[in-house]
Amino acid sequence: MTANIPDSGVVQNSQKAPVGTAKGNNRKESNAEAAAQTEETLQKSDNSTAENTHSQPAADNTSSEISTEIKSAPLHSTGEADPNTKQQEPETLDKLVNDVSNPADMSISASSDVQSVVSPGEIDHLIRNPQSPVTSRTSSKAPATTHPLESYEQKAPLGPSPATMASAILMRDGDTMRASGSGTAGGSGESERTAFSPPIQTSGSPLSSTSMRALYTGVSEATDDEEDHEDRQRRLFRAAERRRLDKEQMQQNNMSSDELETLRSGLSNARESVQPSELRILNGDFPDGLRGSLYLLGPGQIDIKYNVQRELEQATRVFTYGNIMDALPLLTKISFDPTAKTITHRSRLLAKQAAGRIQMEHGVNTKVPGALYLTNTNQSVLSKFIPKASHQATPEGECCSQGIQLFMPLQGSSQNIVCTNHVGALQNIDPVDLRPRSTVEYKSVNRAFKGTLSCPHMQYDSNTREHFAVLQDVGFRSTTYSVICISEAQPEGYVVANFTAQVSIVHSFAITQDYVVVPVYPYDSPLGGISYRWNDSLLETLSFDHSQPVLFYVISREYRRVQCIYRAPTFFALHQINAVQETATDSIAIDMVTYEDDVSLRRLQISNLRKPSSAFPVPAGVVRRFQLNGITMEASRYASTRGNTSLAPPAHSRILRNEQVELCQVNPMLAMHPYTFIYALGHTETLHNQLRPGIEGALFDCIVKLNANDSSAPPLIWSRAHCYPSEPVFVPKSDQEDDGYILSVFFDSMRITSCLLILDAATFKELLIAQLPTAIPVSFGHGKFAI
Repeated sequence: MTANIPDSGVVQNSQKAPVGTAKGNNRKESNAEAAAQTEETLQKSDNSTAENTHSQPAADNTSSEISTEIKSAPLHSTGEADPNTKQQEPETLDKLVNDVSNPADMSISASSDVQSVVSPGEIDHLIRNPQSPVTSRTSSKAPATTHPLESYEQKAPLGPSPATMASAILMRDGDTMRASGSGTAGGSGESERTAFSPPIQTSGSPLSSTSMRALYTGVSEATDDEEDHEDRQRRLFRAAERRRLDKEQMQQNNMSSDELETLRSGLSNARESVQPSELRILNGDFPDGLRGSLYLLGPGQIDIKYNVQRELEQATRVFTYGNIMDALPLLTKISFDPTAKTITHRSRLLAKQAAGRIQMEHGVNTKVPGALYLTNTNQSVLSKFIPKASHQATPEGECCSQGIQLFMPLQGSSQNIVCTNHVGALQNIDPVDLRPRSTVEYKSVNRAFKGTLSCPHMQYDSNTREHFAVLQDVGFRSTTYSVICISEAQPEGYVVANFTAQVSIVHSFAITQDYVVVPVYPYDSPLGGISYRWNDSLLETLSFDHSQPVLFYVISREYRRVQCIYRAPTFFALHQINAVQETATDSIAIDMVTYEDDVSLRRLQISNLRKPSSAFPVPAGVVRRFQLNGITMEASRYASTRGNTSLAPPAHSRILRNEQVELCQVNPMLAMHPYTFIYALGHTETLHNQLRPGIEGALFDCIVKLNANDSSAPPLIWSRAHCYPSEPVFVPKSDQEDDGYILSVFFDSMRITSCLLILDAATFKELLIAQLPTAIPVSFGHGKFAI
């Protein structure tokens, strides 16, 4: 006889069923009817529990919850095991791994041997004595695993199985790591529920973690040995899940393990999304007052396939760029509409015609010397003797992937986006649909703009609306530097000043209200201009000279001439952070991310990034401030010595922060003004002083907030496992320095997708995560925000 279960959701045992009273077919039929009736009554029980939550005692609800999980267990009212049934052995770790890899339907059929329903007292006995032989786990259905490329959101299982419990442990562990490292970097320590860590739900009201542990692990209280065992389980389950996903991915897409490793590295070809699409918000809400568009420039095409005609067949080969700086660009636009509270996305590959030329020529036939940083062009020596024309006149014929400038006056209009490279090319792009309009050279803007090398990162003065750039005209014996300016008042531009120095790689420079400061790093070219004109890769032509100092050329914007020169011990820098002119002391303070030499640039090889070695291949330097004192006095001395660099005064320097970071940004409203906070990318291992050989992941895996004025202030860090963010972009909300939003796009190597991230700049709390329709390669590129 089966017990009657009232609609109140509380299991009541009105009469006990004797052991072994059913015989033959009658027993099987009664068992089937009991199972069906139990399933139906428990379904009513779950519904009535939700309706009467406020009217029922807590203990009754707990009984109803647990009865849902053990409803089909062959238990006796006496609490003793059926002598005809073998006692269930504890499931081994291999069995749990198999459950994760091959989830199966664990529901009990109608022919199951159900003889009675457990009373509330027996349920309490089961919780207090989990080792009791009456314990038998069943689940209505095991959770179905979700493919990582489909969605971040996973449906909750109807009832926890051993595999589900293991997943719950992993999800809880992931939340703990995120709470300690990122999502609550402000120090709250709360673990917010995100789409990356879906909650494990059970049928009926949720069980407490202690009850679930007691029910499924047989341990009522956690011990040290158990915690160690859980840690081991987490690691093994992560490895098993990773192997399962890799195998599934390779089978579905018919790819090799190397190809899958390339996908997970975040350095594979991107797909463009020309038509705008609305992003799906996975976590958080639309930030209040956020209006405008985020433009991101980074690598888009790294591997280009081409056909080789053989005698009797065709073969397909792949041309791969060597350095990440040389890859063909992808421009991404993410727009925010506060009225509709929607986020739209579109992207476009900007050098399709350049990719087409590679397919035709089976490699890169550069049009100017030093057009690449470090890439094998796959061309014969005879190509060196072919006259090199200027940049391609086609809009998508040049690779402009290193710098981005907003609303720069070009070709009669300022409503455009301008992408630049290090060989003097400017790509004019429509800011709405990202369609390339044209590609021009600096000399086509003004004949006085001479130079085959250029600084890819231009500087913009928001007060005067002037855009500054630095060009290098490399000669056989010397190099002429030209500082130029283009503004809305003078769209044709003008030359601010010229000076002669050694050829160098100038990736960025600094400006203040009155000066332009150009750092010239010590490089040596064995054959001078001859070597430069012979090689296609700039880093093959130039070698860093550790014996020579770095020279800072200070140029007056008003008088349009070189005012003075400062010397500094040898270093190299890719990006400057900010420059502040101090009128009271007649000095300039320049903050930069510095390295010992240019090895940081040479290590940005695609082969290193895809298969990292024991050390970090991606560079990360320290924040250093250079002080140029007494500019007016040094200007008169410079004139008397006729520019003798050996008599130049020293540039005093000091380290602001010891953390190894890169791609630093400040509040754009404080450009050329004193500031406090720096937002940058870094490595979690180095930030916690836990660098060790053979660590997984070689790319920037966290966003850092540093106090530039207090080196002892601890940094705020955002990070997620297997996620690699792009350069943080600060969007201010008010006049307060850190009142704003931090925008970034991170690549998730586990799910092979990209997401938009928005943080509160003050607390580093996650405000929003939205999934992009396509994966964006991990970039060393840059972003700009336009209102």
